[in-house]
Parts: sequence; structure tokens; C-alpha cells
Amino acid sequence: MTDAKNPIQEGIRHPSDTYIIIDLEWNQPIPWIKSKVDPKTLPGEIIEIGAVKLTVGESGVALGGPFHMLIRPVCYTIMNKNVSRVIGKLSSDLRSGLGFIEAYDAFIKWCGEDFILCGWGNSDLSILKSNLRFHDRSAILGHPFLDVQMFFSKIAEGKANQRSVEYAVDFLKIPKRKEFHEAHRDAEYTGRILKALFEAIMSDHMHAVNPFPEDPAEPGKTADTEPIRPEIIDLERYLFDPDLNVHAERKTALFDTWDQCCRLTFDEDAYCPACGSKLIPELPWFRIRKAAFSLFRCERHNLVAGRIRMKKNASGKVYGSVNMKLIQPGETVPILERFEEYKNFGPAGKPVSIPKGETIHPEN
Repeated sequence: MTDAKNPIQEGIRHPSDTYIIIDLEWNQPIPWIKSKVDPKTLPGEIIEIGAVKLTVGESGVALGGPFHMLIRPVCYTIMNKNVSRVIGKLSSDLRSGLGFIEAYDAFIKWCGEDFILCGWGNSDLSILKSNLRFHDRSAILGHPFLDVQMFFSKIAEGKANQRSVEYAVDFLKIPKRKEFHEAHRDAEYTGRILKALFEAIMSDHMHAVNPFPEDPAEPGKTADTEPIRPEIIDLERYLFDPDLNVHAERKTALFDTWDQCCRLTFDEDAYCPACGSKLIPELPWFRIRKAAFSLFRCERHNLVAGRIRMKKNASGKVYGSVNMKLIQPGETVPILERFEEYKNFGPAGKPVSIPKGETIHPEN
């Protein structure tokens, strides 16, 4: 290792020597039962926190015992049937457990101070933040986040697939000794997946695949050579800040046609909406019908998605509404799907079936 804070272990640069893998279970409101809170404010109430701690040391990667807390809800006290079918809990199970704040404080104390927060997907983050706000606590998590689902897809399959925990367990041949869909068990399985990925990279059985193999200078053209494994895989590139939700919008100048607008706007430099630094293109602008898409990287804030929508003013002039937004790694999937459409069908996009008697007017 090079230092305690950013250890390099057999080809992997770790942002920290501790990873906290969390999994939450939550109950959802029942539409016909009146609640004391607006469901838009609290879309799910946490009823269980599960977590495991993975540490990186001189002797390798170690997975500790699980953290597990049941939480007694105060708003959604009757079990939603759809949730019950998935996690196997009944309304009677919600009558025991700690209050949310007591359980969360115990979890934070168990975590320690310097760690990377991890989870399978990122849906738990918004639920956790909404529960913190409901209980008058700060929703700032204060730690970078690693989406293990996305990391598995990139490392094991070389693409951004949205796989289940059980799929990854089977793929990596991890023994299944416990049922799924309990917070501490799913957290443990996710921890075992992350551990297996680290160990596979270290033993050279897997390697990081460039998720953007196309030639940046010529969108749509695949590079002639296969991606080469870097000497050091820097996990910083897979992290995002869960406390940043920043986007910037602007309007372009007016043009006679949408094609003119795209040609000139695509050539302009792009800047991070969080810090204003010049962005590095990962997937340069490409146009599909009346919208354009791109993916950039900020050296400080990671991924930024770009989108331009065609607009017209009252006199018929065309302009673009440009939106630059910080995104999480798992949110690249729709952009990559759009890019596949662009490669296959060009700017016209995938042909749309036209009902009889209707016509589609050509774009400007």
C-alpha cells in the first residue's frame, strides 16, 4: 500500500480502507389509508437497516459481521401488501423495533468516520434522505457512494446492465446460504459480491472494461483495439457524491434550423454545473430527432449528463434548451441506450410506426 488513506492493493486504488454496504427495507403508504404525512414527502418509511463492513488491509479483503436493526414506523404502520409479498413481513412485525433516530444513530456509530458508503443500486439513498428530513435531521450523508450494482456490471460484464443481487451471486458462484430480501442478508450478499470482485481483479480473473469504447473523435465508430486494462484501477471513477444534486440550464442563440443549432452548440466547451471547471467528453454530443445527448466527466465531481431540447420562439426561430446535470454512474444506462439507437439509425432515430391517416412532418 502507498498510504493508509488511499491504499493501492494489487492493482486497485482504494479511496478508503473501509466500505460500508447498506441495505434498507421500507414500508410504503396505502392509497386509501390517510396518513399524517404527504407520501410525496415520505415515499417510504424505513423499517429495517442492514449493513456489513468490508475492510482492505495488508492481509487482503475482509468482510465483518452484519449490523441489523428493526425500526418501528410512526406513519405507515399497516403493511403494504405489495411490499409484504417481496420482503415477507406482516403488519404485526411493525409493532416492535427501535425508533428511527435511535437506530440510525447506532448505525452511524457502528460505521466509524472514514468510509465509502455502498449499496446495490441507489434507490436506498433517496428513501434514507426523506426519512432523515421527516425526523428533522440533516439529510447530508457526508460520504461518497459506490453503486455495487453498476460496478458489478462494468467489471463482470463490461456494460451497464441492471442485474439483481441474486443474479450477481450466481454469476460469481457465491454460495447461497440464506434467503434474500431481508436487509442484513441482502447487505451481506452485496458485501460478498464486492469482495469477490476485488479479489477477482487482484487475481487478474477480471478487469475493468472501458464502458465507452467508441472513438471520441468520431461518435458511432468503434475503436480498432480492445480496451486495455489500466495498471491501476482507480475506484474514485466509480464513486459519486450523494449530497450533490446540481444542474445548470441555459438557452442557445437563435438559429434558422435545428441542424445549425446542433452544429454550433456541439463545438462549444462544456462546464461542470457544480464547480464550473471544463468537462472532459466521455460520449460527445449526438443528435436524435429534436433532442441531443452527451456524457462528460468532471475531474472533481465525476459524471455530467448533457441534454439539449429543440425549442422555437414566436417568430419561428430555433434555439436549444441546454441542461447539464450531475448524475450517478448507474444513470448512464438511458444515455448509452440512446447512443445505441444513434449508432443504428443515425439522427433520425428508430423508425416510429405511423397510424393510418397521420403524417410526420420533417424537422428543421
